[in-house]
Amino acid sequence: MFDRILSVNYNSSKDCFIYLPSKYLKTGSCVQLTYGDNKIAYFSVSASTVKVVNECISLSSVCAKILEIEENELVRVSQILNLPTVNRITIAPVNSNEYEILELLAENVQSTLLDQIRVVNTGQKFVIWAGSNISIAVCVENVEPQSPGIIDFLTEVVIEPKSKDNYESNLLGNANVERNDNSVFDIDKLKLLMSYYSQHESQNNLQKFSNLKHNLVCRLVPINKLPFSDKIKSYCQYFNVFVSQESLPKSWLNNGSIIICSMKILTLDLLSEKVIYVRLFILEDLLGKSCSNLVGNIFVNDIIFEQFNCHLGCRVVLNYIEEIPVVNEISIYTKKIYLLVIEEKFKSYLIENCDGIMVLNPDILLNIGDYVKCNLKFSPAEAKFFVANKDSVKSCKFVVNEGTVLPRENVKNLSNCTTFLENISNYQYVVDKIITAYSSQEHNWENVLITGRAGTGKSTILKILAYKLNSSPNFIFTKTIQCKTIKGKTVDSMFKVFSLAFSELALYQPSVLLLDDLHLLCESIKGDDVAPNAIYSNRVSEMIHTCLKMFPRCNKIGICVTVESTAKLNKNLYSSRGSHLFKNLHSISDLTKADRIDFLKHFFEKYKLLDVNFDYISIKTEGFVIQDIIDFCNKSIFEAYKDDCDEENLVLNNNHFERALKNACVLSLQNVHLHSPGSKSFTDIGGLHDVKKILVESLMWPAQYPGIFAKAPLRLQSGLLLYGPPGTGKTLLAGAAAKHCGLRLISIKGPELLSKYIGASEQAVRDVFQKAQSARPCILFFDEFDSLAPRRGHDNTGVTDRVVNQLLTQLDGIESLSGVCVLAATSRPDLLDPALLRPGRLDRQILCPLPSKDDRLEILTILSKNLDLSEDVNLEAVASATKGYSGADLQSILYTAQLSTIDHLLDSSKESLAITKSQVTQKHLKEAISKTRPSLPEQERLKYERIYSKFERGNTIDEFRAGSKATLA
Repeated sequence: MFDRILSVNYNSSKDCFIYLPSKYLKTGSCVQLTYGDNKIAYFSVSASTVKVVNECISLSSVCAKILEIEENELVRVSQILNLPTVNRITIAPVNSNEYEILELLAENVQSTLLDQIRVVNTGQKFVIWAGSNISIAVCVENVEPQSPGIIDFLTEVVIEPKSKDNYESNLLGNANVERNDNSVFDIDKLKLLMSYYSQHESQNNLQKFSNLKHNLVCRLVPINKLPFSDKIKSYCQYFNVFVSQESLPKSWLNNGSIIICSMKILTLDLLSEKVIYVRLFILEDLLGKSCSNLVGNIFVNDIIFEQFNCHLGCRVVLNYIEEIPVVNEISIYTKKIYLLVIEEKFKSYLIENCDGIMVLNPDILLNIGDYVKCNLKFSPAEAKFFVANKDSVKSCKFVVNEGTVLPRENVKNLSNCTTFLENISNYQYVVDKIITAYSSQEHNWENVLITGRAGTGKSTILKILAYKLNSSPNFIFTKTIQCKTIKGKTVDSMFKVFSLAFSELALYQPSVLLLDDLHLLCESIKGDDVAPNAIYSNRVSEMIHTCLKMFPRCNKIGICVTVESTAKLNKNLYSSRGSHLFKNLHSISDLTKADRIDFLKHFFEKYKLLDVNFDYISIKTEGFVIQDIIDFCNKSIFEAYKDDCDEENLVLNNNHFERALKNACVLSLQNVHLHSPGSKSFTDIGGLHDVKKILVESLMWPAQYPGIFAKAPLRLQSGLLLYGPPGTGKTLLAGAAAKHCGLRLISIKGPELLSKYIGASEQAVRDVFQKAQSARPCILFFDEFDSLAPRRGHDNTGVTDRVVNQLLTQLDGIESLSGVCVLAATSRPDLLDPALLRPGRLDRQILCPLPSKDDRLEILTILSKNLDLSEDVNLEAVASATKGYSGADLQSILYTAQLSTIDHLLDSSKESLAITKSQVTQKHLKEAISKTRPSLPEQERLKYERIYSKFERGNTIDEFRAGSKATLA
């Protein structure tokens, strides 16, 4: 049987297993540990996932401290054979305050218990890890049928409170509601657990420490956050700390000018204490002025945050030290390359910094100059710190050893985020408003919601807020959660993330939680509420709503959230009715032309530019957000590198920017289907000269001369209606206008927006206008507009009536249509609802008439450019013979004439001749005219002329409708 005396080493594992060298017992064996004054504990041997030194055992440091097993202590390890299986164990928390959380997490405890312990014994203590940072010490009250024993999957685990907690357990028993997988999230259980975190875990523990005699509880703040840190720079040694005089107990001030304290850093895991020793300075003595606004804060060197992984606002407990230990020997640990010089360097460092005294701590990496770093250890071992002065340095013995402790990763400085971007858009206004709200002394801060399109800089605003809230004079702790990193997790997993975050916020309060892109977790899913995605989103939203509602009520915690739009946020978090979770709403404005010019100049200030027209580029980047402009700038630099790889002499010109614009992919257009304007421009359309002139004035001039139109005292016309007989080129004009003016085109066929479902048609109209705003500058073209927006009151279903109402709201609502020109086309303007035609909506109606003789000649000339015409062709005669024909009819004549030439070739048995060699003669054209009838016969043409005549005269709508009905009768 195995029986050895071995030494104990601590490890950081989160279980109660014992680890042995591989040459000893195999995994699963049971051992008895005898230590101290004949104390006995039982363990199960686990696989060696941690490094175990020969003749040693390895044990979790947390578990060992609970059992009072010291590190490096010699213990007897004996193997135990044939332990029985346990049917039932009863456990109780060591600390009565932890009963609530242990009961609430009972399901999690039972599912993970086998992963943390196998052998149990009556009266033995062990630790249960309920999360990454939550550990609970429990004691085994009873083991059935025999103790010690081995637990398995069928073992029943019973959780009992201490006897004095029976009353509390009865109260909590009613809240422990069971639920199955198909039920909604248990809100009562959630509230109870949050109440435990917010009250017991943070406030009660702080209160316990603050009630200790001669103890001082403060919030930890980096010294560089002080606005006057330069004035006390000479005192800013590693272990010197600074507080306001009003923060100190009077008894401390009466003990002399030199104050040495132990500083205990409180964390969520109270079992792992972090203690260092510091010298305390009073700010009023160094600055000569009152620092009452800094009461409650203690300012320390950044090395404390690096070495102990602390955060701004972390609570520390200061205890006055009356007896200073005597140190005889200092062991210096450093890298091998510094072994020869480290002693001399360290003594020089002490002499230079020891004007009075200096406190040194062991096992903390010190930078003593010239990139030389070292750790210290003191002898005798009871000396937990060393107070160095010139006399003590001379009397100490120095021993040099190889080896150092690696420093923790530095926290990035966010000050560069505030250098320029605050002057862009309304960043400065939003940041100032939020900072002012969180600087107030009110106990309950109102929650803040920031909206903005993708790429507008919402994440950047959160970085600016975090930097400013951390800095003077606020010193507010911030915690940022990127919602996209936890998207897709289960509701329970998300709850653990939020509960741990709020526990940290409660400990470091006053604090602010920053949630980026919350709409990714709490989506507003339209349609069937029973769909799996909708159920999941509602459960997540309900859980987050309860967290955001309950935690700030008990603590001074602020909530700042960013979303793309309130419409994308679940109704549990943002509703148009009832109480609002977010009472302060800020929206990021779109970039103006001046913003874009300033940003481009700032980005390219380090580059050489050759005749670059930023005014022209700012016009071409209309509708770009911050991220779009950054991508565009990077692509411009890449285009310059393609022409010249010389980085030092890189020169950018307009050609590079033009090529980058062609390759630019705007974020707002990723989900927008843009229509190609086609290959035709205004020069490819015959006739309609007045119409083309009006379109250029209305569409091109505002984009070409924005400075002039921006100063216009009245709102510009942004809606145009093209009306005229079928085939006159109304649809063709829309694509040609978009190409000629350099605008994007969104084309909507009227009936495609209509739906039989209630609300779907109106939502389709809203989506179209939202896409147009994202794609600006653009033309939003509605073809066959009379089928989408007829006169209200003549539709039995009411669908088109609601669509017209929605169109009226979008065309002339509160939201401006800047950069979007609405262009509609119809052949029956008399069927449109008259409210759409009043000024401010489709306020300019343009007639596209049938072409005159000269227009027909121009149309025939343009359409026949690609045809091979014989010398006898007289297009003017064709134009004279086609009175009443539209542009579409003339194209049909030429198409028919071309087919006639092919028929003649086939009749002559000349199939081998190429079709391209066939010529269109005057005879073919005459035959084509005789075969082609105008799309509008004479009677129909006269009806349309009467309708348009009444429409142009502006008769009252009743007369207009009566006249049009009589005309068509």
